[in-house]
Amino acid sequence: MSMQTASASVDADGFTRVVAKGKRGRPSRAQHHPRVAHALATKDALTTKDGDISTTPQTSVLPGKRRSSKRQQPQSTVDKQVADVKEKQLVLKSDKFRNALQPCLDVIQGFRPEEIVCYGIGSLATQVSQWQLALVLLINEDLNMGMWAYDPVAIASDCETLDRFGVSIIAENEQAKRKVTKRTLFFMPHCEEFLYNNVLSANWSPESLSRVLIIGNHLGRYKDTQSSEEFATKSPFIRKALSGVTCTDLPSEKLLGLRNNPFAFTDTCVQLISGTLDF
Repeated sequence: MSMQTASASVDADGFTRVVAKGKRGRPSRAQHHPRVAHALATKDALTTKDGDISTTPQTSVLPGKRRSSKRQQPQSTVDKQVADVKEKQLVLKSDKFRNALQPCLDVIQGFRPEEIVCYGIGSLATQVSQWQLALVLLINEDLNMGMWAYDPVAIASDCETLDRFGVSIIAENEQAKRKVTKRTLFFMPHCEEFLYNNVLSANWSPESLSRVLIIGNHLGRYKDTQSSEEFATKSPFIRKALSGVTCTDLPSEKLLGLRNNPFAFTDTCVQLISGTLDF
C-alpha cells in the first residue's frame, strides 16, 4: 500500500479540509500517453498570452506520423489521350473486328500507298476522334507509311498526341485540295461533302486519280440525299467520279462488343476511283 502525505487547512466555516498529494514532482500516468501529451501540447500552442484560446487553424501531426510533401500528379491531357487511343487499338485488334476488316486491308495493301493524309479527325478529347485515330494507326501497322494530319479544331494537346504516334501536322488548311505526287491514302471519315469533292477536283486526271484512295463516307450517298441539280452544282466531281468508284465497307461497330457503339465508322468505306473515267 503506497504512502501519501496530506495537508490540512481550516475553512472559514470551521470544517477541516484534507487534500491528498501524490508523489512529489511526478506527473500523472495519463500524461505519459503520446496522444494525451500531444493534446496538451496543442492546447498550450493555441493559448494566447491572455489565456484565451486562439481560433487560428493549426496543423498538427501525431508522433510518428508526418504529412508527406509529395502529391500524386494528375495525368496530363496528352498522356490520357495517348492511353485512350492505345486502349482502343487493342479493342480494334479483337478477332471478330480484325477478321472482318481484312477485305479492306487487302484493298489498301493492293493499292500500295506511299503516304497517308488524314483530314477531319477532330479533337482527340472526343471518343469518336480517338476511335478514328486508332483505326488509321491499325491500318498503318503493316504499311509503316508516313502520316500527315490536319483539322481546324485541333489544339496543342491534339497535335502533341498525334506527334507521339508519329503523325506529322500539316501546317495550313489545304481545304483538301492536295494534288498528289505519290500514291496517297486519304483518311477522311465523316468529312463534309465539299472536302471529298475538293480531293477529286485537285486530282482530276487519269494519272492523279490512279494515286488516290479514299477512306470516308460513301460518295454515292450524296447523290441519294439531294436533287440531281443540287448534286451537280455542289459536287460536280463526285458526280462524275461515281461511275468509277469501287467501295469496300468497313466492318460493323457491333463486332467491337461494346455496350454503346461509338459511331466512328458508320457509313464509312474504302473507295478506289478508276482511271478510265470520262475526263
